[in-house]
Amino acid sequence: MTGFSLVRSIGWSAGLLFVTILCTPVCPAQAKSGAAAELAALLQKHDEALNQHDLDALMKLYSPSPKTVIMGTGPDERFQGADQIKAAYTEIFKDFDKGTMTHNCYWKDGAVVGTLAWLAAECKLSDSKGDKKREFELNISVVAEKTGGTWRFVMLHYSNVVGGGSQ
Repeated sequence: MTGFSLVRSIGWSAGLLFVTILCTPVCPAQAKSGAAAELAALLQKHDEALNQHDLDALMKLYSPSPKTVIMGTGPDERFQGADQIKAAYTEIFKDFDKGTMTHNCYWKDGAVVGTLAWLAAECKLSDSKGDKKREFELNISVVAEKTGGTWRFVMLHYSNVVGGGSQ
């Protein structure tokens, strides 16, 4: 997977922390059915597991389907299936210290339709490694599917400005 070095260099790891904020746009009608609360719980679990470098907890949040995928900005940034997603997170953990990720999502949207949900956001993020702090912005979109009574991620996509912007 040649995308690992690019994944780490652009810092998408911090971008994943934003997902808790994404549950906000799920429409109020869905809140009555419990979908909004269930998605909020899924996203909160993701944020906590990522920030604490808990690979096992993260993997439980993804669909076991071999089609489940994380995609980045570049052509080599596709991590499909459990093994590749696990390998991607293992590399991501090397890029920041536990407990240092924060985010501010200034635009977000989403919806739930039956057993599928989509969420999208533009976010400012920060984290640190040692005494080096970094800040950057990402666009992120997520698709989740409810199967067997449980919401799980089936697709996550991130993109960021890789040139000309501040990072």
